[in-house]
Amino acid sequence: MFRGLYAATSGMMAYNRQQQILTNNLSNAVTPGFKSDITTFRTFPQQLIEKMGGPNSNANYAGTLSVGTYAQEAIPQFTQGILKQTANTTDFALQSSFLPQDSQTNQRRTLVFQVQTANNEIRYTQNGQFVVDQTGVLRTAAGDRVLNRAGEQIQLSSLDFKVDDQGLLEIDGVISDSLWIGYASDPLSFVKEGSGLLRYEGAAENAPVLASTSAIAGTGSPLVSQGFLEQSNVDMTRIMTDMLKTYRGFESNQKVIQAYDQSMQKAVTEIGRV
Repeated sequence: MFRGLYAATSGMMAYNRQQQILTNNLSNAVTPGFKSDITTFRTFPQQLIEKMGGPNSNANYAGTLSVGTYAQEAIPQFTQGILKQTANTTDFALQSSFLPQDSQTNQRRTLVFQVQTANNEIRYTQNGQFVVDQTGVLRTAAGDRVLNRAGEQIQLSSLDFKVDDQGLLEIDGVISDSLWIGYASDPLSFVKEGSGLLRYEGAAENAPVLASTSAIAGTGSPLVSQGFLEQSNVDMTRIMTDMLKTYRGFESNQKVIQAYDQSMQKAVTEIGRV
């Protein structure tokens, strides 16, 4: 009897975790460069069920039984969002749509900016909504320093600058700096840290590298567009549908637990009298 109770409880916990992930997607529906997450579920290790009669009986094994499920992880989807024109010189949208998909994971490879946090840690982002501080340093909206191809902060002497589709920065007709635009062949190894930051935790040989020195170098494809922002790739219709399904799944498991509770109550109050 208690096996079913545990299975229903684990189902409620898994649906609760999925609802949290869907809520986070919904709250970031207007965040530039945000990538939505999907939830993957797994069952706990299955158990062998033995028929009554012991190991000496014929065909004593009845099969296997799963004792529950859990939300294993949230996987970001790196499909490109819609590009929106803003005309702001400090807004940049990465052009990842031309990149191929991985044949095994079906995940699209992607482009990223490189930034440096206040703790001097290297992180990546796809949110190109940058600002220029009072000292002329190009930063993210959260205050992290945007890096150039040399791994240094970008110091601007004028706000009247242009950036070409390869990330080269031009002031008064002279190329003075560049944006670090990286090619990520293994986007599933990124871990979200909040504020649009991504931390790479994969194999060193698959770490993001400069797009100009990567496998896509020489294709001539545009890497970035100035005056545009990539919108969140959250599908509002799908999110609302998934939230309704999650609620119904949670409610179904809740009713199973209520049924078990009623059965155990009868076992205590009625069967115990016999």
